Order: sequence, then structure tokens, then C-alpha cells
Amino acid sequence: MDNGKANYLEVLTAQESLLNSQLSEAANMYKGAQAVIALYIALGGGTK
Repeated sequence: MDNGKANYLEVLTAQESLLNSQLSEAANMYKGAQAVIALYIALGGGTK
């Protein structure tokens, strides 16, 4: 955009794609944390 090689719509589309990827990454990290917690509980950890 600084050099005038991309129009504003292309920039917005790229930013939207980046945001979607970041949201997907956050969701995957959350699911991974849930899986680790479930494993810990399944192996006998946690409170009774």
C-alpha cells in the first residue's frame, strides 16, 4: 500500500485473512489446553 501497488480493498482483505488465521490459532491453542487438562484429570490429577 505504501508504494501504491495494492488497493485499499486488497489491504483490507489481507488484514481480514490475517485476523481469521489468528482467531483460528487462538481456538486451537484453547483446544490444546483443554486436552492437556482432560489428560491430567484422566490420569488421576485434580481435586476430589
